[in-house]
Amino acid sequence: SDGAAALIITTPEIAESYAHAKDYVVVKANALAVETMTPWYKPSYTFTEFTSTEKAAKHAYKEAGITDPKKEISFAEVHDCFTIAEIIATEDIGFFESGQGYIAAEEGLTAREGEKPINTSGGLKSKGHPVGASGAGQVVEIWKQLRGLAGKRQVSGTPDLGLTHNVGGTGQTAVVHIFERRSS
Repeated sequence: SDGAAALIITTPEIAESYAHAKDYVVVKANALAVETMTPWYKPSYTFTEFTSTEKAAKHAYKEAGITDPKKEISFAEVHDCFTIAEIIATEDIGFFESGQGYIAAEEGLTAREGEKPINTSGGLKSKGHPVGASGAGQVVEIWKQLRGLAGKRQVSGTPDLGLTHNVGGTGQTAVVHIFERRSS
């Protein structure tokens, strides 16, 4: 997990002041949710959802004024520490109904060319899942996609809204950020 990550974050006013910043990206919303989870050995534990992710996504959507994430969010970088985690995350953030995330993946809906591209960067595992830098790597991919700088990974069309989702612990903590492309 050797590596480094850095992000420069400023206000929209400062971003607009740079001549080369014709297009820039703003944080439209962010949300953190911490959920006490039932221990995995209890009969009531569910292995197919993280309520912290569901809550963080709902709060972020509300803050951003998003009523239908399936239609309004162009693409996402989600926490895929394991293959199943990506599928569960796409359901928990409301892109697909519970139990339908794997079908969406099988049908190519989450591919770069699909209707709802997920992890166009290759996801956390493609980077060796650098624990402290995972979220920063996701933000860089969102920034590249929204600015049209992702090269061969670029999603089609002109994406306006991108989402990042990251998990802490064993799913008790989740963070969702929504980013928007703006032009000055």
